Amino acid sequence: MSPRILVLDLGGVLFHFDHAHRLQHMADIFALPADSLDELLWRSGFSAECDSGTYPHTADIRVRIRAATGFTGSDDDLDTAWCSAFRPDYAVREMLERHRGARQLALFTNNGPLEQETLLRLYPTMFDCFDHLLFSHRLGHRKPALPAFDAAAKQLGAYPDDILFVDDSAANTDAARAAGWTALHFQGRETLEQILQSRIR
Repeated sequence: MSPRILVLDLGGVLFHFDHAHRLQHMADIFALPADSLDELLWRSGFSAECDSGTYPHTADIRVRIRAATGFTGSDDDLDTAWCSAFRPDYAVREMLERHRGARQLALFTNNGPLEQETLLRLYPTMFDCFDHLLFSHRLGHRKPALPAFDAAAKQLGAYPDDILFVDDSAANTDAARAAGWTALHFQGRETLEQILQSRIR
């Protein structure tokens, strides 16, 4: 029996992801060097803590970003800069629409509440085809930790063999297989149509 739920990653699958672009964009509006911002907000572990649910409220995250960087601009500017690594891949979204209804569709991503709030506000049509949105900050664990996959399956109400998972990270697909999921390594949107046609009929 083929998996009844298709689970996709966000950054690198549904959206293009470019952290270097984000750092440069933030450097331009925060008036700090990109490497300093990377150290303060990413290499320090702060972003990973946001992804894991340490800071459940977007207002608290904004306060901490402002305290770390001295940024005094608007919340909208902060939110847009924080999420500027993500650029929608509308071709992927169109592929998913063509196969809509063949299986339940879920998104499973390592992101925090600020990304969830901002990306859904900026790009609502990228998310409206999904039956489930699984953000790591709500699960309390990040991929590729096995508890993240267990929590996601529980949230979906699914057994491991119910799930087909597509992610651009080999570490994540390896972990998904260890959790009993069927997993495919996404290496470009041109392969997604083949994945959908071969697995979702």
